[in-house]
Amino acid sequence: MRALYTAASGMTAQQLKIDNIANNLANVSTTGFKKGRGNFEDLLYQQMPTGQPSALLTRPANLSVGSGVRMVSMNRDFTTGNLAQTDNQLDIALGDRGFFVLEDQDGNALYTRAGSFSKNADGEIVSASGFRLSGVDAIPDDAERLTIAEDGTVSVTFRGETTETTIGTIRVVDFVNPAGLEALGGNMYIPTAASGESVEMYPEDGVEIYQGFLESSNVDVAEELVNMIVAQRAYELTSKVVQSADETLQVANNIKR
Repeated sequence: MRALYTAASGMTAQQLKIDNIANNLANVSTTGFKKGRGNFEDLLYQQMPTGQPSALLTRPANLSVGSGVRMVSMNRDFTTGNLAQTDNQLDIALGDRGFFVLEDQDGNALYTRAGSFSKNADGEIVSASGFRLSGVDAIPDDAERLTIAEDGTVSVTFRGETTETTIGTIRVVDFVNPAGLEALGGNMYIPTAASGESVEMYPEDGVEIYQGFLESSNVDVAEELVNMIVAQRAYELTSKVVQSADETLQVANNIKR
């Protein structure tokens, strides 16, 4: 019976791995998406009797049998994706570390790597979900051109003028452990105890903001397809163990007849 439950845990773990790969591939074209990777660990081991008094044991290793595997966490890979040029003045991308800060209707902070922004009816720079970009005032109606410097400074030029007027600086923050962030969907994250609190970043910390670019997903399609094949084969082999264990139990039951 142990083999049935052990193999079943392996099938469950491989199914979760395939589910994660499917999510990665589904988001291969999602701006700023970061791929996930499952982490596995073996389960409890049972020490088996050896039939000899403990005083006579001289073997260098004990006799134990494991009880399977489980997925314990899903790490998100925050390596930077390729930057694609769009020439849209409200498309911005982070060149390396950091997250843009968004504010919801209640003033709560949300964090994202997706820099596809637009202007709402009030002139505010907002995300696709309508959350306001933190650190920047509303764009005046008579502003003719908007410029975002590499350090995040946002300036506008009014009609008939040549000088620029600063309307704010885009906030960029980082985390000690970005992999510990909780994904909310919509390209947004919130901090957890594992990620730590947000830390403000400044130009001297290496902030790199590029106007007219978007960060592509960091999903490698070839890598994901290889991982999917491996997971499928592992699932198939584990199902064979279930079949073999069932046949073994069937033989044992027939002996009693």
